[in-house]
Amino acid sequence: MKWNSYWSMDTHVNTITPYDITISEQEQEMWEKYWTSDAAGTEEFTGSQEQIRDATDRTVWDKFNNSIEQRYDGYYVRLPWRENHPPLPDNYALAYRRLVNVWTSLKKDSSLLEQYHNVFQEQLQKGIVEPVNNNTAPTGKTVHYLPHQPVLTPQKRTTKLRIVFDASAHYKECPSLNDVLHRGPVLLPVLYGLLLKFRIGKIALISDVEKAFLQIRLHEADRDATRCLWLKDFRKPPDKSNIQALRFTRVTLGLKSSAFLLAGTTQYHLNKFVEDALAQEIKDNIYVHNLILTSDTLQGSFELYRKAKQIFIDLGMNLREFTPNNSTVMQTIQETDKADTPQPKVLGLKWNPQADTQLVTCSIPEVSTVTKRAITSAIASVYDPLGWLVPLLHKARTFLQFLRKEKHDWDSTIPANKAAEWTQILGNIQGFSKEIPQEEHCDTGDFR
Repeated sequence: MKWNSYWSMDTHVNTITPYDITISEQEQEMWEKYWTSDAAGTEEFTGSQEQIRDATDRTVWDKFNNSIEQRYDGYYVRLPWRENHPPLPDNYALAYRRLVNVWTSLKKDSSLLEQYHNVFQEQLQKGIVEPVNNNTAPTGKTVHYLPHQPVLTPQKRTTKLRIVFDASAHYKECPSLNDVLHRGPVLLPVLYGLLLKFRIGKIALISDVEKAFLQIRLHEADRDATRCLWLKDFRKPPDKSNIQALRFTRVTLGLKSSAFLLAGTTQYHLNKFVEDALAQEIKDNIYVHNLILTSDTLQGSFELYRKAKQIFIDLGMNLREFTPNNSTVMQTIQETDKADTPQPKVLGLKWNPQADTQLVTCSIPEVSTVTKRAITSAIASVYDPLGWLVPLLHKARTFLQFLRKEKHDWDSTIPANKAAEWTQILGNIQGFSKEIPQEEHCDTGDFR
């Protein structure tokens, strides 16, 4: 089975066709970037509405701080509901239809179907979801069901099968769950600045918060808004007697506000340690679930590992996948905390910690029909947060500007001579690879 993704400004729908369900690492990264950019976007407000956005963000942040609770097992948060939002339908029929489609496709591969079922079983055992008692009234005002679908990445070491929940699914002319939630203020550091700081320290130490979103507990009053459907017996088709309704007890990725709720909880916890320099450093250097710390000494690096690990334990989270660029520091890290990947990615950039270099590559997807839309999409697919590839992509971007000035239709094939020119430009880009040292030194004595 193969996933086909259809995008619009207000919804994201995934369907299955009976081919190959596996997706490439690049496609998986596009999923990750979709969820992050969806949560960190500016679609709620534009232009002159910036002041309204800022005021709304302050209100959302204040309500968050007034409603978050720390209990014995972790932090509990409320969803940031929009005021006076239109009624939210329960979406049961839509979720049921999607369940039938997913099950019909997965049953063609019994192993995948069982893996899918096991994810739900594991989440039930860990208390990430809980059964809905049909004999008990909902604990909140809103009941809503989230459709779901699988994403399979066999090349990943940790999470090979993920279930993605679609909080943007909706009936025609009705809102989705994401439509009635605030995005919340963006609490992420500037990516460019974070990556520059990563290159400054002599010893870098990266790590990852294990299943970060699922470590934030969802308040009981909002759990019925994040219900989903699965099967009592996964070997049997979906019907009324075989349906099991579940609801999330944790924040799930796919909610418009999930990035805010995670970052807000982390900041709320770290703000308790105003006199702890490391706590403040963590607050400035964590991006979603990725933490980047640096030190100029071995002893400082040892302390970073030990103290950061404890701070996240107190937060109810597990900091793992530690990778330093120093073999002595690596020896002090517990085996269960070490990353198995010898050359991990740092916020999407390839890093060789042994050589302490960044590997900058460029590969633009080729298209069968050369249109302005296809070229725009191809250029936009290049991830280059530090601007290393700006000179390389200059001709491609200039070519795109020409197409816009000539007012070519978005989906019409461009003239053959221009298509040949694009092919030549593409040929000069494809396969580019360059290793760049992480730490750069400049001898100012050479300047006059």
